[in-house]
Amino acid sequence: MGSISREEEPAVGEGAPLAIIGMATRFPQDASSNERLWDFLLAGRSAHTPFPEDRINPDGHYHPDPEHGGTFAVKGGHFLAENPANFDAPFFSITKGEALTLDPQQRVVLENVYHALENAGLTLVDVSSSNTSVYVSGFNHDHLAVLNADPETTLKYKPTGTTNSLLSNRVSWFYDFKGPSITLDTACSSSMVALHLACQSLKTGESDMEGKCFSFDHRADGYARGEGVGTVIVKRLSDALRDGDTIRAVLRGSGANQDGRTPGISLPSSAAQESLIRSVYKHAGLPLSDTMMIEAHGTGTSAGDPIEASAIARAFASRHRDIPLYIGAIKSGIGHLEGGAGIAGQA
Repeated sequence: MGSISREEEPAVGEGAPLAIIGMATRFPQDASSNERLWDFLLAGRSAHTPFPEDRINPDGHYHPDPEHGGTFAVKGGHFLAENPANFDAPFFSITKGEALTLDPQQRVVLENVYHALENAGLTLVDVSSSNTSVYVSGFNHDHLAVLNADPETTLKYKPTGTTNSLLSNRVSWFYDFKGPSITLDTACSSSMVALHLACQSLKTGESDMEGKCFSFDHRADGYARGEGVGTVIVKRLSDALRDGDTIRAVLRGSGANQDGRTPGISLPSSAAQESLIRSVYKHAGLPLSDTMMIEAHGTGTSAGDPIEASAIARAFASRHRDIPLYIGAIKSGIGHLEGGAGIAGQA
């Protein structure tokens, strides 16, 4: 792997490469940090466990028939090793009353951003009042549903504790970031679209830090939900080289599209996926034949996996048959993080 020279790369604009200078991951069980995630993947382990006793008593909710109303047909999932309720609210300037209704998603995002900044060698003073943008993906409203079922829940802090816009806005508020602050939901692609928008924001100059499941398997019968959060700190590569940042990875391109009409609203389009792959490679100026490994979505569904596999096969069909193309999907180990699935694959 060669060294990166500033003279070799355009500094700004659509073709300017970007650098990941910091990242933090908190995924189920042993995959609870960047280093532990790597060890977890090398060992080929699964983070699937029974329901934690401090979360739920499944005895009154389990039924083997998945069509049975008001119950679930699974006996476990992929859960964080540490309960998100173990949260230092005063550190993040959150009162006791606010903390009682605060969505666990807000808690883990606040903590994870701190660890990502730490990983990048940045202090709170370094980033305070900077034109840093925040793009966060949100998917479900599980916590709000729990609160709505409890008549004793205080209404005072529910808007700021459970509204999805606060997933990004609270990060911007606490860390004093002055750039755009956006929470988005595009289902399973949410975190990848968030990363794409962050890349576009940097390339257009809108953002500037200004400172120092059985994926692809014959047993695929649907995905298992997983808990987790991932954060990446992205800068223009030229700025990262200038500032002497540790460069974790270089982002050469990103993109987003939509399936349009498919046989079912939850069914993806193989043609749309192939088109996006080709488009991103073209705009990045990268030959498809150079790719050695792909981290796929791989939900572990009997419908989605073949569609994705066929898109990959067609997009990379020009490769020489003697050169293997390795395909992986992290969901087999940590489950489907839904709104955070893409960033887990990126990690």
